[in-house]
Amino acid sequence: MKLKMSIYFGLAIALIVGGWLLEMIGKDAVTQAESRKQGILEAEQMTMVYPKATGSIKEIRAAVGQAIKKGDILFKIQSDETTVGSIFAPQDGLISEIMVKPGDLMKQGAPMVILQKNNYFTDLYIQESEIRKLKVNQNIGVDFPYIDHPKQVRGVVTTISAALPFATMRMTREKGQADVSMFLVRVAVDASADVLPGMTAEVKLNEITN
Repeated sequence: MKLKMSIYFGLAIALIVGGWLLEMIGKDAVTQAESRKQGILEAEQMTMVYPKATGSIKEIRAAVGQAIKKGDILFKIQSDETTVGSIFAPQDGLISEIMVKPGDLMKQGAPMVILQKNNYFTDLYIQESEIRKLKVNQNIGVDFPYIDHPKQVRGVVTTISAALPFATMRMTREKGQADVSMFLVRVAVDASADVLPGMTAEVKLNEITN
């Protein structure tokens, strides 16, 4: 009888301890998930406009998807019957869209091409309770967990601002409903051949120490 009681008591203790461990592991998993903030990697873009008074497109020397360097000739422009000039790339980047064609008559300020810069960023929504972990100009690691060889690159917090009202969440508390304020944090990311715009970027807030 005493042996049976000991066995039952031991099983009860094991179940209690096992349940406690599972609860702790579950809470830890939830905490880890909540600390991982994800966004989509994007590239800054700029629209080049026609800089002169009038003219026509004589020749286009760029193509959509082409990587360009600052100073590359993108267009040949016919200003008058005898004058042909050039329009140069203002910086390194990638041609996203060409908005003109040969023969088009141009006026000053007319859009010509959309250039994707070699400057990447991701926007993250951070809760009010966690925003103190971040500050402008802070260096943080940005992970890319879903590529074949997950890697981390250097990121820099460039802006922190209150998120638009639609990003405010409502959460249940013991004494009713309360709004949880959200902040929009933009993180600039070093351009790398291993990461591309459109990839999922992740910041682990629980790993931030500085």
